Amino acid sequence: MSWEINNAVYWANGEQIRREQNGAPRASEDDMNRLMDEAALSCIQYPSEMKDIYLHIMAEVPMPKQEMMVIQGVFDMLVILREKYRLAIVSNHYKWLIDYLKECKLYDYFESVIVSEIVGVEKPNVLIMKMVLNELDLSPEDCLYVGDHPLDVLCSKQAGMDCAWIARKEAKLHDSIPFKEDYRIDRVTKLLDVL
Repeated sequence: MSWEINNAVYWANGEQIRREQNGAPRASEDDMNRLMDEAALSCIQYPSEMKDIYLHIMAEVPMPKQEMMVIQGVFDMLVILREKYRLAIVSNHYKWLIDYLKECKLYDYFESVIVSEIVGVEKPNVLIMKMVLNELDLSPEDCLYVGDHPLDVLCSKQAGMDCAWIARKEAKLHDSIPFKEDYRIDRVTKLLDVL
């Protein structure tokens, strides 16, 4: 159930980003929180007359701070990958991600780091993929995008790249995504198994 809720929340967030990229007004933080709460509620059964009460209760729950850490085995994997491939990051994130990557010694493994807050474009807008392709002078057919969100599959496939989706076996892509991943792995360190 938690995986289903997680997917619904991320999907709702991605859909709002797509609407904004197509001209809809930018949602306030409160509106985005309500949108994600509604997405989470859509995954459970409850009496419809309780919706507003549940949303009010959910709005009172403080959002946890996002904590990031380097996954065990990532440095060893990056050493191997960097010997054979050109590596880049394309992330819907805040500009502080650059400092974080430098602090944890990941930054230097990548030739390019494209961060949405810096470039002003977010996935699933394919323009963000074209930015990294142009910067590295690569063709999409020569690239493999690795991501853990359904919108990563959508965006990379629209750009013409193959995609390795980090997802559990039971995870399903939303019906509105007209693509399938080329590879599915359950954690990033399994990437070496498909290359």
